[in-house]
Amino acid sequence: MRPLVLSTLLACLLPGCERSAPVTVATPTNLPRLRELDFFPFADSLESISPRRFAEIDRLVGSATIPLVQGALARGELSSKELTLWFLDRIRRHDETLRSYLELNPHALDEAREADRLRAAGTVKGPLHGIPLSIKDNLTTAAPMHTTVGAKILLDHVAPADAKLVQHLREAGAVILGKASLSELAGSLTTDPPGYNAISGMGLNPYRADLPVSGSSSGSAIATSARLAMVSVGTETSGSLISPGASNGVVAMRPSLGLVSCEGIVPLIRFQDSAGPIARSVTDAAILLGVIDETETDYAASLAAKALEGIAVGLLRKAILEDEPNAAHWLTRIDEGLARAGAKAKDLDETFAEKPDLLPVIFLGLSQDTLPYLAAAGAPVKTVADLQSYNEADPSRRIPRGQNMIDFAVRILEAIREDKGVTNEGMEALYADATIRVREGMTAILARTFAENEVDLLVSLANQHSMLYATAGYPAITVPLGLDETGAPSGVTLIARPGEDAKLLAYAYAFEQATRYRVEPEMN
Repeated sequence: MRPLVLSTLLACLLPGCERSAPVTVATPTNLPRLRELDFFPFADSLESISPRRFAEIDRLVGSATIPLVQGALARGELSSKELTLWFLDRIRRHDETLRSYLELNPHALDEAREADRLRAAGTVKGPLHGIPLSIKDNLTTAAPMHTTVGAKILLDHVAPADAKLVQHLREAGAVILGKASLSELAGSLTTDPPGYNAISGMGLNPYRADLPVSGSSSGSAIATSARLAMVSVGTETSGSLISPGASNGVVAMRPSLGLVSCEGIVPLIRFQDSAGPIARSVTDAAILLGVIDETETDYAASLAAKALEGIAVGLLRKAILEDEPNAAHWLTRIDEGLARAGAKAKDLDETFAEKPDLLPVIFLGLSQDTLPYLAAAGAPVKTVADLQSYNEADPSRRIPRGQNMIDFAVRILEAIREDKGVTNEGMEALYADATIRVREGMTAILARTFAENEVDLLVSLANQHSMLYATAGYPAITVPLGLDETGAPSGVTLIARPGEDAKLLAYAYAFEQATRYRVEPEMN
């Protein structure tokens, strides 16, 4: 391998990494969908509700949190059927522009009616009972919805079963509105631009058309920010929750590795992939995590406005100043927020310049995890080179934005084989070993940073340090910082030690309540 070359290209190409390639921003003009959103199952019901009632629901729901909506449902001021139709109406009016959905769930209204029936009979399954949400389209769902990862090659693929976290959502009585769009193949197809896939086209930032949406959980962040879903579940390998969360002005959390089951995630790096919540508030993120995780933890119960008081916080100021052109604006907001929340903050000089390269592991995962999934799903490919050739055979439909990551992966995988002297069959052992070594390196860096600086929390900006926390398996959450002078959103990112997810949510809640920086996008 050529480490200097890999390091340079890593800084340009890694999905969700600290530095990204020049972004081709979205415009309101978009490519046709390969599968149109189907509103036929809801057409009569949508027409049965008057504009006046939709306006009443808008005032009732607005920017309300899940507990406030549950209160309205409990009092009979609102039904889950009406709430679901309200979201479907917004999707119908806005998503041809925003492109946050790949497919709607034709049974969404049936699920809402069942939630209403159970509520009337005295049964409420939990805090998500009757709440409409979306799930990223690299999380498997049984028929009739498809699981495509945004790729033309999986356009007609139906997974045999729901992902485990989707099972948890159904058991909790949630209403699944549909599958959220994403950067194709979880960001491993192209970086030009993030937020694009062949099936639904280019996602659009609800704050302004020329702003990036980031990825790969772009559709989940767009839909949540624009109120086309109450909350959403995204996934992250490195930055794919935190980055679009910050770019679209919402809360997004990557939990500690293993807290949420990865069973049913179409894999990119199976040793590192994780699902997590995207919401407009920390409260809703905590509630959603409590449903999809593998524990019985009530994260919302631990939220406290004073949770940051006296907490030793390490602000990665030097790294933020080096990597963010608008650092002064965002650091002022972060400083004010930490002070208001009562945290004991100190600046850290860490820039983590010596962190290991993750890019080779990304490409090994694409080869050893993603491609076997495609092949098992019936796709006519076995290797990354096969996928490259398949896409090149019909580029206007399969890769209208190119496949620079795939092209690069083919070259790098061949270089790895030559450098290590292994065959295709020997790549799996190499992949497992490389993953372990990179994780150990990232973990050592973060553990040392926490210990030597005697802090309980690290504070970063947006996804600047996603490669570190995600690879090490540390939990992280981004909380909106509002808008800069150009109207662009960003978020402060808090990083805790593994297993401290409840504490992290409490810290994030304290910052959110002390600042209330989030600004709603201007939409009807």
